[in-house]
Amino acid sequence: MAGRIYSEKEISTIKLMYRNGCSDDEIAKALNRSIIAIKIKRQRLDLALRFIEKRNWEEWETEYLKENYEKLGISAIMEHLGRSYNSVVVKAAKNNIRTKKRCSLDERKKQAAAIQDLADKGYYTSEISKMLKINDTTVYSRRVEFGLTVIDGHDTERYHLKMEKISKIFWAKGRGYKCKMKKR
Repeated sequence: MAGRIYSEKEISTIKLMYRNGCSDDEIAKALNRSIIAIKIKRQRLDLALRFIEKRNWEEWETEYLKENYEKLGISAIMEHLGRSYNSVVVKAAKNNIRTKKRCSLDERKKQAAAIQDLADKGYYTSEISKMLKINDTTVYSRRVEFGLTVIDGHDTERYHLKMEKISKIFWAKGRGYKCKMKKR
């Protein structure tokens, strides 16, 4: 079902009302049209909401962000400052503000030693992370950073045999690429 065709007068009214800050609802009531019809026409006229003027950050907002980013979190700061998620996150990144403070080299070395001790006792990555109350990603990053030999589910010989078998099947059928496996 086709809608009513817009007259030149209606189009100029949409442009004028939009530029004066009227909402789609107000424009729709003035022209006796649906809100969706006005939104579509406004977008076709290239009067999209993406052209809203950006607000610059004021000094007090930046200070508030620095003081409360770690304590309150992004959503509370967004609500207090009236900013979008992306605006808050980008501003924090530009000012080198983090949610958690990074460990110093000495702390990372102590963590790596504790991880290696537990790994030598036969614990897996997931068990180590629970014991040290850190996440798996931290264990993996210490493993890479300090060259630790930590066992996880993918380091077992059974896993490598399974991958080798899968690799041979794929190559026998002439598809895929050969999986990279550690030689023991």
